[in-house]
Amino acid sequence: MYHVSDIKKFNKCKRLYYLSLNRKEDYQPFLRNDETLSDLLIKRFDIKDHYQGQKGDDPARVFEYLEQYEWFIKPRFEYANLRIKLPLLRKVKDGFAIYFFFLGLYPQSIDLNYYSAHLWVIEKLGLKIKDVYFIYLNSEYERGADLDVQKLFIVDDHLLKKDKERSELSAYEMIKAESFDLKETLLKMDTLKAEDIRPIKSHACKGRGLCSYYGECFKDERYEDDSILTLVSSRYKYLMYQKGIKTLKDVDTSLLEGTKVQYAQIMADRLGGLFYDRYPLKRWLEDLKGERIAFIDFEWERYLIPPFSGLKPYDVVCFEYSVHILNKDGSLIHHDFLGVKDCREEFIRSLLKDIPKDAKVVAYNAKGAEILRLKELGEQFPQYKEELADVISRTYDLAYPFVNGLVYDIKMAGNYSVKSLLKVVSSLSYDEMAIHNGMGAVYEWRDLDKDLETVDTLKVSDELRQYCAMDTYSLVLIYCWLKDLCDKPVSKGGTRL
Repeated sequence: MYHVSDIKKFNKCKRLYYLSLNRKEDYQPFLRNDETLSDLLIKRFDIKDHYQGQKGDDPARVFEYLEQYEWFIKPRFEYANLRIKLPLLRKVKDGFAIYFFFLGLYPQSIDLNYYSAHLWVIEKLGLKIKDVYFIYLNSEYERGADLDVQKLFIVDDHLLKKDKERSELSAYEMIKAESFDLKETLLKMDTLKAEDIRPIKSHACKGRGLCSYYGECFKDERYEDDSILTLVSSRYKYLMYQKGIKTLKDVDTSLLEGTKVQYAQIMADRLGGLFYDRYPLKRWLEDLKGERIAFIDFEWERYLIPPFSGLKPYDVVCFEYSVHILNKDGSLIHHDFLGVKDCREEFIRSLLKDIPKDAKVVAYNAKGAEILRLKELGEQFPQYKEELADVISRTYDLAYPFVNGLVYDIKMAGNYSVKSLLKVVSSLSYDEMAIHNGMGAVYEWRDLDKDLETVDTLKVSDELRQYCAMDTYSLVLIYCWLKDLCDKPVSKGGTRL
């Protein structure tokens, strides 16, 4: 028996489909949702009586109730060994209407094959589909004391174009136009050959993110730090590699996009492993001079359904921060905060207390992370907006020298994360820590926040604090490394003069 997700994987990568068979993964959702969507939709449509599908249902069972109910919640259907589950099905005049839930704010005409597979099964079973609707979350809805499901959900029979205008064709017409007979695909899945599942590198391996099986498929793959394959934002690096160009220093300049970062990478290799553009870097560091610098890092949870007053769909709740204060004399002071439930105001108060008012503030990827979070908190709690704006005005992004090609060490291997930089500037590592990445911190906090009896509260709290503190201490080390570079006497090795 197949599911629609199997077809999606098969069409993307046959090996991905094969490896995912009979393998139960420990799945943790990126978005947190403590609500049951089915229950919310029942309230949204004021459904009084309905058929409720259950996991493991015989797909023939729903046909016994087609005349009895108007609404069907999570009904299962099967045709040609392909099983589907619909979020909502409604009996209408002369047929049925399908309601898909779109996990996003703006349902666009992408992945139509996924929806057409559902339609194919339903219509092959003889059910007449009259309309297709998409249910999605209203980006403008701000929760009050109670959740208003009428305002939370938008229901539309059209998809949106890239400019967020409604498409000319209805959702049903667009999905129907993409429909094709799936029997040939299902047959190919039945007769998958060994040569079909050999690991072949393609855009599907990295796509929007690294495939979870990438390490398994290419376990023997290891790039040298100076490999041409570490070239950032390069469309032609694989072509150069195939032409025999193995290292950054030997790059074919006619195949370069010519970014500042690419220049820094190539020069680093040609200069023995390190490049830094001394004078622009020094000017940037001059702006950070003062009595003290506060290095900050936040951890937060993102919610599908807003759980607290003042939040919108997909909003975040900051639950932890770390602050390392580097004084002019080189001494360090550390503060942190860890909260549970709706700890936003407590987070703000503690943060404003812990960041000295005369300190410059430093974060990594600040505009896309900490500054954005501070702005959101200022909107949610206007009484602190002015003080938070003051913190923002003093905040500098430690990623600036790296993403602008002012500094590159080939040990970074094309990666600009804090963890990659830490390997360059220190022997410290996250590898031995109980929590060693941001999503790991979120997953641990979820258990803490839910008051699970199985959770060792003190242990998890301590591990969360250690992880966040490591982030800000790493920023201190990276900053000091940059400063040391600029304090060295000018030389030809490792710098552009």
